[in-house]
Amino acid sequence: MKATYSFDQIAHFRLLLEQKAVSPEMLQDFYDSGILADLLEVRESKKLDRDAVRRVLGHEPLNPPLLKSAISNYPAKGEVFELTLDGDAPENDPIHAMVAGEGYNSKGWQFNGTRVAGKQTRRFKLVSVGYCRNLDEVRQKLARYDGKVAEGQWRQSFKAAYPKPDGKGPIGFADPSWFSPDGYAYFPYVGTGGGSGFGWADDGFGGRWRWLVGVSK
Repeated sequence: MKATYSFDQIAHFRLLLEQKAVSPEMLQDFYDSGILADLLEVRESKKLDRDAVRRVLGHEPLNPPLLKSAISNYPAKGEVFELTLDGDAPENDPIHAMVAGEGYNSKGWQFNGTRVAGKQTRRFKLVSVGYCRNLDEVRQKLARYDGKVAEGQWRQSFKAAYPKPDGKGPIGFADPSWFSPDGYAYFPYVGTGGGSGFGWADDGFGGRWRWLVGVSK
């Protein structure tokens, strides 16, 4: 049966190639090697375990088990805590630090949001809102909480304050102010294993996601 791929799927795949700095020659080598065909055969026969593939390639798993010796210091859901951020510091720049600094090809990316002005200390908490079809629905549910959605730059402060992940799911910063060269909106996150990146605002989000929201004094 002939498959029909949406424009969004094709654009998202193209963006992934750009983020990973994959040249046309590298992509052709990937096709010619037969690895893609092998992965598709596995996908047809059973659920593809991405972490198993990453282990074979020598990469760290995206969802590592939490070791007893690696105790996380993440705040519990609903616990109020403080973060301090210098929004003007180079290490917190929305493009040069947060996009290029994470290994993305930042050419053509734009930041259209509100930058944190100067050095600030604010109070936050982590909340879960269950499954959401997209980031708009996440933001609608977060609006019920006392406070506001944190600007995406606060990801940098959270990573510095809490370097040990708990392995219980990603931490999202529901600020879709980053736009790829194709015009798609993205938001910052910290992954289950502690690595950080950008998520597509039109993706669906499961119940394991926790979101940073401000707490009014």
